[in-house]
Amino acid sequence: MTGQQDQSAAPKNSAANKKKRTARRPVAAPPAPAAAGATSTSGVHNAATSPQYNTGTVSLGPLGDRKLLDTPFSMTVIPQDLIENLQLKTVNDTLRYLPSVEIRNQQGFEVSRPQSRGFQGSVVQATRLDGLNIIGTTAIPAENLSGIQVLNGLAGSLYGPATPAGVFNYTLKRPTDAPFASYTQGFDSNSVFTENIDAGGRTPDGKVGYRFNVVHGEGESYAPQSHTDRTLASGALDFHIGDRTVVETDFSHYQTNVTGLPGSIVYFGKPNIVLPNAVDSTRLGYGQPGAGPDLVTDTGLVKVKHEINNDWNIEIGALYQDAVRNLFGITNTLTDNLGNYTVTKNFNAVPHFTIASNSASLNGRFDLFGFRNEVTIGTNGFFNGQYSYRNSIMTPLGSSNLAAPAVLPTKPIPYGGGQYESATLSNQTIITGDTFHFNDQWAVQGVVSTSFLHSASFTTTGAVINPNDANGVVSPTVSLIYKPASQLTAYATFAKSVEQGEQAPTGTKNQNVFLAPYHDQEYEVGLKYAITPRLLATFALFQMTRPLAETDPIKNIFAVVGTQRNNGAEFFLQGDISPDLSAFGGVTWIDARLLDTGVAATNDKLVVGVPVVKSDVALDYHAAFLQGFALTGAFHAEGTRAATNINNSFAPAYATFDLGIRATRTFDKHIVTMRFQVLNVGNVFYYSSIADGNIVGSPGANTAYLGTTRTYMASLQMTL
Repeated sequence: MTGQQDQSAAPKNSAANKKKRTARRPVAAPPAPAAAGATSTSGVHNAATSPQYNTGTVSLGPLGDRKLLDTPFSMTVIPQDLIENLQLKTVNDTLRYLPSVEIRNQQGFEVSRPQSRGFQGSVVQATRLDGLNIIGTTAIPAENLSGIQVLNGLAGSLYGPATPAGVFNYTLKRPTDAPFASYTQGFDSNSVFTENIDAGGRTPDGKVGYRFNVVHGEGESYAPQSHTDRTLASGALDFHIGDRTVVETDFSHYQTNVTGLPGSIVYFGKPNIVLPNAVDSTRLGYGQPGAGPDLVTDTGLVKVKHEINNDWNIEIGALYQDAVRNLFGITNTLTDNLGNYTVTKNFNAVPHFTIASNSASLNGRFDLFGFRNEVTIGTNGFFNGQYSYRNSIMTPLGSSNLAAPAVLPTKPIPYGGGQYESATLSNQTIITGDTFHFNDQWAVQGVVSTSFLHSASFTTTGAVINPNDANGVVSPTVSLIYKPASQLTAYATFAKSVEQGEQAPTGTKNQNVFLAPYHDQEYEVGLKYAITPRLLATFALFQMTRPLAETDPIKNIFAVVGTQRNNGAEFFLQGDISPDLSAFGGVTWIDARLLDTGVAATNDKLVVGVPVVKSDVALDYHAAFLQGFALTGAFHAEGTRAATNINNSFAPAYATFDLGIRATRTFDKHIVTMRFQVLNVGNVFYYSSIADGNIVGSPGANTAYLGTTRTYMASLQMTL
């Protein structure tokens, strides 16, 4: 990732501005120069010797690439170097380093909904791959990513209808200009061995770039009698058609099967059953051997990027993804406050998703009456198909107790009666925007989207249930931007957004039915300061609201019950504090409350699962005198989380620490790096996820997942 380059205050026709315009070409540029000793013999940047945790530019969908310093939004970016140096393997592992982000687990290890600022995420609207909508509740390997960009807050004007949970854009690794190859052998306790081959380059004529990534990991995971088996095969080809046009393609197959890990703990099905203290997740019996999700995700993507001239460019993209979710995990449902619970295997949640998504944008810049304008017009959208079992596959296995968990006799997976198309969801959005610069200090950015939404669910016979259509709905965002100095940006943003109504969960009387579209709102003010060209600090205050739907425990009907109002503050720091020390992380405070419920027991109560304070910080010390050695450390802390919507139970605050070391040496022109880490050094027992089950789990109950205990990780990487 490149450092921050200060060009924002340059005159309109200066050489620096011309350089900035030229840099927007779609043709891949050579990797940015790194510090001495930071490149391999092929010239490719090496993350171990000179990690780069700062980010210069980000992608803002139809607005194109913008300097992170200048964006009037709260954005955090996880760079590839952090993913590599901390040996991160899944999106869930990676997102835990962002203090404004929570992972709400669903049915196992990699089935989750990422969320930002305490708002529940959606299945497809909030997650994207290189800017195109994908299924957010299936497995995504971190080894295939060059980074993750998270836009916190409302983004309906840029991306179309979505929840206030932010936008999670997973960016793929692209072909390298210089030949590159890396082989990594990794080990996780108890005995998961992972091999990864990552290679890229260009053909001798420079017209075709390639990148291939193969991963296989298998063995016993952290719980006894558990098993992990994950395989990735991906390939990317870039076709350079002249100097101004490139066609990017990417195809991947990812399969992960994880069994024997602890199942969910479901509670509050009856008002008197509250969340118990977290227990040791490595203890045999909280999961069941052989039970767990088996996920298969196939993805194909193509983009055409063309630079019309130095000021104007166009981009068109399309993606298709098929996600099979065999959810054969465990639910442990508490029956009292003595720790007794019943054990159920398998989930009826949607076992198969498909999505076809598209995007197109034209953006550029021009001067009118002496004022600079950065304009865009674009569109994006998707068609999402959902397929469900005709018959329930949930299977009772027996009962047990948290103090003495038992391995129960297994039962075969029942016949689900085949699958049928249970729902379709689609939207197409037209976006227009302009960043109008009064001068080098003041600018106004306005973006508005017009969306066309459709949702419908179906019975097993194909009959349509409660279709919803909304045409021409508008989502605007207006920002005032002030730059008193080139390294400082202050902004104030107001946004309103349409959100496609949520789908009633399985088990409710109106299951699979989509509610009418919601209307969300946000106020945000922020400050971004480039302390140095390689260190960025950001601060934001926000207030956000959205309708909140739950399942009525008596009527068993999923419906809007009030308004979720979140007030909060964020601070984030990323980059190099000094040449020897890099930092990545911050702290977020959120007061998330449910208002206007009409019920005294739930009105003005804290929203389930949202920590009042959350902090995540990673440090990387790589002083030159250590001669290739580096030390890493990470801190993760969450404050109190409400465990029920009447706030009669809470998950206590917790903190965990990670420590690591790496050593890098060059042998016969090959860079060899050894990495070793201990996660959760203090072996703290905690809940990694607390979710209102009325929304994402079992109707009428809340769902909690145990966090991992102390884990050892080691890897050996050789880079050519």
